[in-house]
Amino acid sequence: MIATLQVALLLFPPCAGLSTDFGFQHQPAIHATLLPSLQESPAGGDAVLQESLTGAPPGSGLPESAWTVYDPFPSGLPLDWLGPLADNLRFTFDLSARFEWNSERREWGISQFYGFDLYKVFSGKEGDWGILLLQGFATRINNVQPHPWFFDGPTDWEFVYRIFNFNYTGLAGGRFNVKVGHFEMPFGLEMLLDTNGTLRNVDTARNLGIKADWGVTFNGVIDHFEYEVGLGRGSGNEWRSAGSPYEFVGRIGTAREENWVFGLSGFYGNLYRPEVPGNTIHRRRIGLDASWFGGPVDVMSQVSFGLDDDNTVVNSLIELGWRPFSEGFLLYTQLRQDSRQFDPDWSTQIQTRLGFQWAVDRHWVLSAEWVQNLVNFENQPADSTIRLQARFRF
Repeated sequence: MIATLQVALLLFPPCAGLSTDFGFQHQPAIHATLLPSLQESPAGGDAVLQESLTGAPPGSGLPESAWTVYDPFPSGLPLDWLGPLADNLRFTFDLSARFEWNSERREWGISQFYGFDLYKVFSGKEGDWGILLLQGFATRINNVQPHPWFFDGPTDWEFVYRIFNFNYTGLAGGRFNVKVGHFEMPFGLEMLLDTNGTLRNVDTARNLGIKADWGVTFNGVIDHFEYEVGLGRGSGNEWRSAGSPYEFVGRIGTAREENWVFGLSGFYGNLYRPEVPGNTIHRRRIGLDASWFGGPVDVMSQVSFGLDDDNTVVNSLIELGWRPFSEGFLLYTQLRQDSRQFDPDWSTQIQTRLGFQWAVDRHWVLSAEWVQNLVNFENQPADSTIRLQARFRF
C-alpha cells in the first residue's frame, strides 16, 4: 500500500492535484462513512471540486450520545505519550488524489489534498462539554477549469480550512450548543450525508454558492427534532470584507435515526464574489428534503427554490443508494435538475450521475463517478465527465 502511494505521488507530484475527507451516510443505526467532493461559483463552476474542500464528522453539532457513526478510518497516530490529553483525541494525516476527464475539454484535470484531521472531545465530571474539530489541507489544482474563485488560476496552491471550529455542548445537555469557527452550511441533505471530500455530493455548493464559512451556529436536539442555525461571514474559505458579505442559514428536521427523515432549510445572504459588480451576489433559498433509509437501500431527495439577485432558481435532486456487499461499499445513482432564469429566459440543466465508493480497509478508499448532462445550460453541449479518486489516511 505504501509503495502504491509513493508511486502515485511520483507520477503526480504537488504540481498536479489531490483530495480528502469523510463521507458519512445515515442509516437507522449507522451513518456509513464512505468517501472523499470544493466551493462553487455563483453561475455553477466545479461544484464537485468545491465540495471536497470542507468536511465534518456526522453529528458534529450533536451530543456524542446522539451519534450512530460507522467510520472506516478509526486509525490515527498513537498519542498515548500525551497522557490524559490523549483521551478522546484523534489525529490523522489525510491524503488523496482526484483525476477528472471531460468530453468537451478532452484533457485531464487533477486535484491533490495534503491534510490533517484533529478531533478532540472535552469531558468533565458531568460528561462531555465540547468538541474541537480542525481540518486543514494544502490543496493543489492542476488544469482544473472552472475553479473556485479563491484560487488564482486553474493551476495553483491554496491552504483550505475545511472545518475549523469548536462546538460548546455543556449548556443544556445537547439541546442548545454553540459552534464557533469555520462551519459547514446546515442546509438540506448535507446534514444527513456528509459528502465533504468525496466525489458523491448533494449540490450544496452548487446551489448555495458556498459550502462552509466562518461564523457561529446554534445547534442541538430537542425531543425528536434536531436543528442548526447560524450566521456566517459570506466569504467561504477566506475572510473578506469587500461588499460586507454575510449569510443566515439553517435547517430543522426530524431525528436522523428514524427510517423516514424530513427537513426544512433556509438561506439568505450576500456572498463575496470578486468578479461581480459590487463584489457580492444576493442569494435566497428555501429547501425541503425527505429521505427513506431501509437497510441496504436508501432513497434521498431534496428540492429548493429562491433567487439569485432578481433571477429565479429551482433546484432538485433524487438519489438511490445500494450497499450490495457491506457498509463499506456503495453504489449510487442521482438525477439532478437545475433551472435558472437569465433575464427573462429560463435555462435548465438535467444531469445523471452513477458512481461507487469502496472503503477497502482502514486506510484506503477508492471511488469513481460518471456524470452525464442530458440537457445543459443555454444550449451548451451535453457533455460527460469521468472522475476517479483514491484516498489514504494514517
